[in-house]
Amino acid sequence: MEYFWCFIAALGAGIGTGLAGLSAATVMVPILIVLCPSFAGETGAYHATAIALASDILGSAFTTSIYIRHRNIDLKRGWIMLVCIVGMCVAGSAAAFAVGNVVLGGFSLLLCVAIGIRFLVRPDTSRDRTVERGARLDKKGVAVSLFFGLTIGFGTGFVGSGGGMMMLVVFTAFLGMERKTAVGTSTFIMTFTALIAFVSHSMIEPSILFDDWPILILCVITETAASIVSAQFANRVNSKTVGLVTGAVLTVLGVCMVGINYHAQIAVLLSQVVR
Repeated sequence: MEYFWCFIAALGAGIGTGLAGLSAATVMVPILIVLCPSFAGETGAYHATAIALASDILGSAFTTSIYIRHRNIDLKRGWIMLVCIVGMCVAGSAAAFAVGNVVLGGFSLLLCVAIGIRFLVRPDTSRDRTVERGARLDKKGVAVSLFFGLTIGFGTGFVGSGGGMMMLVVFTAFLGMERKTAVGTSTFIMTFTALIAFVSHSMIEPSILFDDWPILILCVITETAASIVSAQFANRVNSKTVGLVTGAVLTVLGVCMVGINYHAQIAVLLSQVVR
C-alpha cells in the first residue's frame, strides 16, 4: 500500500506541475508524511521533501519544454527571480533540517490547504492588462523581483517546494505576465532550484539516497509522465478552468490529510465543544 500512496502522491504532483506550475511538495509531501509509514520517523518530512524536489527536476524540465513550444515563457522579466531563488534555496535547505520533522510536516499540510483555497477564491491571478513578453523591468519590477526572489528562494529549500505557486502570483499580479507565460517561466526556474535544493538535502542527509531509492525512482517517473500530459492539457484550455480544478483538488486533499494526521486532536477538541 505504501507504494500505491507514493504513486498517487507523484501522480497528483505531476498534474499540479503541468497545470499550474506547482511544485511537487504541495501535493506529495502531505500524502507521504501522513499515509506512508516510512516517512513517519524523526526525519520523515525531510526525506519526503527531498523526494519531492527530485521529482520536480525532470517534471519541471519537461513541463517547461512544452510551454516553450507554445511560446509561453519570458526569461527577460524573470532572470532576477531566478538568480535570487537559486542563491537562497541552499540556506533554506539547511534550516529545514535544523527545525525538525514536526514543524516541517505541519507546515506542508497547512500549505496545501492554503494554496487550494487561494486557487478557488481567485483561479486566475492575471492582470486585466498584461505586459508585452520580453519587456524590460522597471525599478518597481526589480525591487519586487529581489524581495520575492530572496524569500521564495529560502522557502524553496525549507519546505522542499519549487516555489511555483508563489512565483505564479508574483509574475502575474506584480510583473504583469500572462498566466500561461508565468507558469512556463516558473517551471523553468523550478528546474534549477529543485536540483540545487535536492543536492543540498542529500548532502545534509545522505541516507535519502540509500534508504528511499525505490520510492524515489517511482515518484520521479510518475511525476514526470503526469506533468507532461497535464501541461499539454493546460496549454489548450482557459486559465480560469485550470485554476478552479487545481484549487478544488488541493483543498480537498489538504483537508483530508489534516483530518487524518490530527484526528486524535480533532476528536478531543470536538468532545470538549460538545460538553
